[in-house]
Amino acid sequence: MRQKNTNDNGEMQMKTTDLARRRGAAVALAAGALALSFGVESTAVADEVPAAAKPRFQMPFACDTHWRLDTYDSGHNPALDIVVKGNTGSSGKNVLAGYKGKVARTFWDRGAGNVIIINHGSGWYTAYYHLRDSHDKYVQEGDNVVAGTRIGHIGATGANSGGWAHLHYEQRYKANGIPTEADREAVHFNGTKYSGTGQTWKDVVSKNC
Repeated sequence: MRQKNTNDNGEMQMKTTDLARRRGAAVALAAGALALSFGVESTAVADEVPAAAKPRFQMPFACDTHWRLDTYDSGHNPALDIVVKGNTGSSGKNVLAGYKGKVARTFWDRGAGNVIIINHGSGWYTAYYHLRDSHDKYVQEGDNVVAGTRIGHIGATGANSGGWAHLHYEQRYKANGIPTEADREAVHFNGTKYSGTGQTWKDVVSKNC
């Protein structure tokens, strides 16, 4: 019987190594498929797609009027509660769209009262709570609006208003579908950020002109 030479041993070793590599790849593929079938997050997933460029939102009030903004605790931030400067009485003040868009929803909610949500395109939305008048009095779903379009008045509707007139305001982002409170983003007005737990801005001037 011929004894295997060094070259033969080398070829056998290469074949063995190649077989092991293929088996390893097959195991990895099977594991990946199993993880997907059970919804397990993979460490090799692509980065999340970044949010689309944010519109230059303006305050939802008449030009050159003065307002106080509060974020309150971490459960409320990044939403804002807004009243007139000095909180001298906000009930009945006009609420305006702060950027062009289309009304996505108007509805009544036990906690939030009369609510309007506007779609501003590219996944960006704004939400307005506690409005005084019926949610569909001034705008209806599907209506187009521009900055300055009146959509309602500040009120105290809904159990979560606490009985005092103010506007609960949110900016939201979701790539597909109408976003919810879980999709809230930090609020910007005229390019300036107003966000952070426990923050208050006592005199912010609307540039919705």
